Amino acid sequence: MNHGQEGSSLAKRFAGIEIPAGLKWSNFFSLYLATLFVSCLAILPAVLQPALLKEVINIPENQAGTINAGLQNVGHVATLFLIIPVGILSDRVGRRILALIGFVGCAVFYILFGHTKDICLALGITSLAGQLSVTYVLRAMIGIGLVVCYPQFITLVADYTYDRDRGKGMALNGICFGVGSIIVFAVLAQVAQKTGLMSLFYMAGALGFLGAIVSRLWLVDRMPQEKPKKLGIKEIYKVVSRSLDLKVSYVTSLLVRGDTSVIGVFLILWMVCVAGKSGISPLKATAKGGIVMMVMGLVSFLAFPIVGVLLDRWGRLPVIISGLILGGIGFCLAAATEDPFSPVMYPFMALVGIGYASAVTGANTLASDASPKPLLGSILGGVNTMHPLCVLFFLQVGGFLFDKLGYWSPFALKGIADLLCGLWIIAVRKRLVVSKKEGIPA
Repeated sequence: MNHGQEGSSLAKRFAGIEIPAGLKWSNFFSLYLATLFVSCLAILPAVLQPALLKEVINIPENQAGTINAGLQNVGHVATLFLIIPVGILSDRVGRRILALIGFVGCAVFYILFGHTKDICLALGITSLAGQLSVTYVLRAMIGIGLVVCYPQFITLVADYTYDRDRGKGMALNGICFGVGSIIVFAVLAQVAQKTGLMSLFYMAGALGFLGAIVSRLWLVDRMPQEKPKKLGIKEIYKVVSRSLDLKVSYVTSLLVRGDTSVIGVFLILWMVCVAGKSGISPLKATAKGGIVMMVMGLVSFLAFPIVGVLLDRWGRLPVIISGLILGGIGFCLAAATEDPFSPVMYPFMALVGIGYASAVTGANTLASDASPKPLLGSILGGVNTMHPLCVLFFLQVGGFLFDKLGYWSPFALKGIADLLCGLWIIAVRKRLVVSKKEGIPA
C-alpha cells in the first residue's frame, strides 16, 4: 500500500478526500457511518449513568460525584489495559473484524446494563454495595466493547487517506463524533423524558447491532504490505520516546481526548445535584444538560470542517495550540459560573467545543504523520490510551474536588491543564519535525 502523494485531479473523491485505488465511495461512507454509531455508544454513558444511579440504584446524593466518576472510570480502566494490545492486534488481524466484535459486545452489554436492577434482584442482591458491584461489572464490559471497536475507525482514516488529505479525513471523523453528541444530547436525552430511561438502553443496543452489520458488509481493510518485525509495547515506547512530534500528540491527547466524557459527567451531575433547588426533576435537569452539550456538539460539528482545512493548509501545530488555549479559556469561564443553568454556559461550552475539535483532530493527524506505517495501528493505539488516562485522572480527581471544594472545581482543573499544555507546545515547537515541514518560525 502506498500512502504517498500519488493521484491526480481526476481521481474520485469523498467529501474532498481522494479515494485511493482499491477503495470505493461506499467504503468511505460506511467508515464514517460506523464512526457515527460508535460515537453515540461512547457518549451515551454520560446521559444514562446519573439518572440510572439516582433513580434506579438510589445512591446517596452526597456521594454522587465520587460514584458517578468511579463508574465512568471502570470502563476506562478496561480501556487503559486493552487499548495498546488492541492496536497491536489490529496490525496483525485487521481493523474490520475488531470493529465487528466490539459493536456486538456493546449492543449486548448496553441492554444488560439497563437491566442492572432486574439482574441484581434475580440474583438475590439487594444491598447498595452489591448492586453497585454488578453495575460496575456491566459498565466495564461496555468499556471493553468500545475499546475493541472505536480505535479502528481512527486507524482506518489513516489507512484510507494520503498525507495531503489526512487532516480532512480526521476532521470528518471528528464531525461524526460531533453529530453523535448532537444525537445523544439533543435527541436521545429528550426522548428519554417521554419514553423512559430504559428506552435509551434499547436504542444503544440497536446502534451496536447496526454498526456490526455495516462493518461486516461494507468496510474493507487497507493495510500496509510491509509487516512490522516487532510488535509490542516496548517497540511503541521506543518509537514514541525518539519522536517529539509523537510526544506532543500523546500529551495533547492525554489532556483533551476525554473532554466530552468529563464535561458530560460533571455538567449533568452539577445540574442534577442542584435540580431540587431549582424546582425541577433529575430527568429534566439531565435534559437541560443535554441541551448545553448539544450546543457544544453542534459547535464542534461546525468547527471540524474548518479545522480539517486549516490542518492541511495552516499546519498541525498552530491548530493544536489554538485548540488548547480556547478550550482552557472555556473551562475556566465555566468554573467561574455560579449557576449551571445560566445561559452563559452555552458560549463557554462552545469555546470548549472548538478547542476540542482543534486539539483532538490535530493530535490524531500529527500522530498519523509521524508514525512508521507498519506500526500505525499500534502507535494510534497508544494515542487512544490517552483517552482513558485523561478520563481516569480528571474524573477521579474532579469527582473528589466536586464533593470537597465545589461543583466548579473540575472545570477549573481542566482549564488550567489545557492552558499549560498549550504554553509547553509553544516553548518546544521549534524542535519538532512538523515545524520544519510547515515552515514554522522558531
